[in-house]
Amino acid sequence: QFAKELAPARSAGMKPVVAACQDSRQQAAFVAQRVLELRDAGRSLNNMAVLYRSHFHALDLQLELTRRGIPFSITSGIRFFEQAHIKDVAAHLKFVVNPRDELSFKRIVQLLPGIGPKAAEKLWAQLNSTQPVREEDEGEPVRPAATGRSLLAAAVQGLEKGVPKRAKVAWAQFTATLAQLESAAPKSSAGALIRLVVEAGYEDYLKATYDNYRSRLEDLEQLGSFSEQFETMEEFLTQLALLTNIEAEDAGAAEKEDERLRLSTIHQAKGLEFDVVFVIMLCEGMFPSARTLDDADAIEEERRLMYVSVTRARDELYLSYPLLRPVAGGGMDTVQRPSRFLNEIPDEAREEWDLVSGARDGWDAAGENEGDPDW
Repeated sequence: QFAKELAPARSAGMKPVVAACQDSRQQAAFVAQRVLELRDAGRSLNNMAVLYRSHFHALDLQLELTRRGIPFSITSGIRFFEQAHIKDVAAHLKFVVNPRDELSFKRIVQLLPGIGPKAAEKLWAQLNSTQPVREEDEGEPVRPAATGRSLLAAAVQGLEKGVPKRAKVAWAQFTATLAQLESAAPKSSAGALIRLVVEAGYEDYLKATYDNYRSRLEDLEQLGSFSEQFETMEEFLTQLALLTNIEAEDAGAAEKEDERLRLSTIHQAKGLEFDVVFVIMLCEGMFPSARTLDDADAIEEERRLMYVSVTRARDELYLSYPLLRPVAGGGMDTVQRPSRFLNEIPDEAREEWDLVSGARDGWDAAGENEGDPDW
């Protein structure tokens, strides 16, 4: 072969930034703040992207961007909250909080064998006739009193005569799960209730229905962890509805905004380039994925994905990771280790920003920038 000497056609720019954050919320605040600063400096949102390994990595970021009024589009394949397993589990929680939620009831019962849309419609009509709406409750979510036997579960159990024979056993399990959820709802977190739904039979449903059930279980685990930041289940469901609406609006209205920040999984970003790229959640178990840690070939595939992510950036590259991560079920947060891929970047080829200690131009531990807008 002829010897070749490669030379850059552009002058050197800023080094890639590795940013350590307190948690995913501070990471989201960092990305949102930096995006606003870059836009104020003349960068178009259309030329900026946030990349991540899996759908759920961007949940806190979507909330933060919404709070700050930063328009964005999501190009992550099937949208996180539009996935069937997310909707299924959320429907259980919605129905317990609001027994008049017709869509949630019908979605849940159609998971049972032998119950289709027509049977679900009949069961809903029967349930509605046994629970007349009081004038003072119209339009208001109502949680039945959890005294003695669960009133909601008892009402649902009363529908058993109209249930197809194939669904009798599953219906009994369904009503038992409702009783547990209703009893636990006033004092348990949304994460605890999500785990209860999964353990009470939904995991078996996933195994019987989907080849990738392990991935779907991981999504539900992450949904539970995400829910821990909210004080009440009602607050969590409100934010869930907000994020779901964001995804639905984004699917049909992407062209209405002059410019939008791009949020995407790395897989969906192959072949694309942006002036500015943020790669988030770069910690062990997230990127690389926990499912790949014991498989050398899988780790190599993750490393190739890392290469794809960092080479999407033309001018500026920000690599961030949270030090703490909430665990579903409450309690103390778990400490995260930075991704092994960060250690593979030479020290002289990167710049470290410690956002936890607020060492970078006034960025405090709460995630608010108080200092120089140019960093």
